[in-house]
Amino acid sequence: MPLVKPALIVIASCAVAACANNTAPNEFTSRCGYFQLQGDKPLTFTVNSPTEANLDGVICSGSLDAFNDMLARYPDIKKLDIDVIGGSADDEVDLELSKQIHDRKMSTHLNKEGMIASGGVDLYLAGVARSADDAEPRIGVHSWGGADGENGNQVPATDPIHQMYLSYYRHVDIDPKFYWFTLNAAPATDIHWMNKAEIKRYQVITSN
Repeated sequence: MPLVKPALIVIASCAVAACANNTAPNEFTSRCGYFQLQGDKPLTFTVNSPTEANLDGVICSGSLDAFNDMLARYPDIKKLDIDVIGGSADDEVDLELSKQIHDRKMSTHLNKEGMIASGGVDLYLAGVARSADDAEPRIGVHSWGGADGENGNQVPATDPIHQMYLSYYRHVDIDPKFYWFTLNAAPATDIHWMNKAEIKRYQVITSN
């Protein structure tokens, strides 16, 4: 699709073309092309207990499959602890994965000195309960960008192109006003770090 929320934060580099192999039986790594990720680490789920998994990396085309592989082996996962998710290289997969997280009534937690930005914020918002270790967590938002360089806030509000995101926010019980806030917070090539008042206003965090 022509829309993307760029992953602005480089997390780690992959030295192979596919960034695909799992290195441990409790680790589930998204199988995504090197050029899709531009060298960033693909989203990886690491199971820490029968009910909790750690998340780190950029959401990409293979992330939903990695999630389902994890649940096939660990079906009782209910909490997702996030280190760094700097964005998404595939918004359609990001939103579908996030819907499944919400429908399974999982909670999300941002670890100490963790960070979520762009599509990583969409995934975090899927949690039916959302918490963070830091008093001022790093939560970054911006507009999506079109293939022609157009930002989301330059597209009329009545355009059907907005519906993919508006439908998602309704699905996970987030006020759609948050979507319009992100479009105006920063262009696709920049990032806006939410302050405490904004985090509270849009109920990004629901519990400590």
